Amino acid sequence: MITFDLHYHTNTYRSLQSTRKRRLEKHRLFLEKTGVDYVASTEHAYKRPLDAFLYLRDATHNIKTEILPAVEAISQEGIDMIFLYESEKALTAAIRDLKPFCWSIWDTATIAAQTNAISIIPHPFTPGRSGIVAGIGVEGFMQIQAQCDYVEIHNGLSLFLMEIAAKKPDAFKVEKTAGNIQKTFKLPEEFILDGVGQAISSDAHHPGHQRIVGQTSEVIKDGDWFGFLKNRVCFEEAVVSEELMSKTTQLRQLMQSGRCVLGEYSLKTIKKVKTRSRKRSQEAADRITKTQA
Repeated sequence: MITFDLHYHTNTYRSLQSTRKRRLEKHRLFLEKTGVDYVASTEHAYKRPLDAFLYLRDATHNIKTEILPAVEAISQEGIDMIFLYESEKALTAAIRDLKPFCWSIWDTATIAAQTNAISIIPHPFTPGRSGIVAGIGVEGFMQIQAQCDYVEIHNGLSLFLMEIAAKKPDAFKVEKTAGNIQKTFKLPEEFILDGVGQAISSDAHHPGHQRIVGQTSEVIKDGDWFGFLKNRVCFEEAVVSEELMSKTTQLRQLMQSGRCVLGEYSLKTIKKVKTRSRKRSQEAADRITKTQA
């Protein structure tokens, strides 16, 4: 069986050099332990995704895991979309056109075609604001899905939220939120279109958080993983780190995930405000120029 994790975060943005070095070493150790064949470095567009890819690739050069270049971009609607590329050069070029909050989710197919990317819809029903259902509704999600290569049908990060709910049934008092967590962990078949690939990803943000990935018995010819993924594979679930699920580990990982979510929310908010401010300033300057003309 061949294993793929198409949603993985290095999470070294703004880290001190010593902290980054330790975290990358932990990434290497855990990836060597889980033995996943291919891992896509899908750092958020506002957290230097190219640096994240290069750091992780270099840190894991001596293990069997191959790191794939990708980015979890964010549209002007605030919706996450993963774009996976064949090479470092392709990712570098694409990032220039995928600046945070500067493109529309409705242009996903066009962007993927122009940059030769594999498009993946991550966590469609995530309880947060960055999910496609929260952004444009179920109907919009289905329309965009019809134009994408993959939809994430299992998201490992939601396991942490499910564990909280299992221990504290009243943790999520809003029924809709609890339902969306369930749909994020396992997307109901009614929301999966025929002909679209099915991704199963860890969405790990820290070393050791990689618990579920996708696996397939299909064969990759001549090492062409990109061409292989272009065929829109329907992956099956593979649990790769059951031994890491002690109560102490769960608590630590929950705390890490919580801090990460809050930090990323702050970064997104700041980036959004700055982007909109620049846009308004540019529009004002354009109006002045037209008036003077």
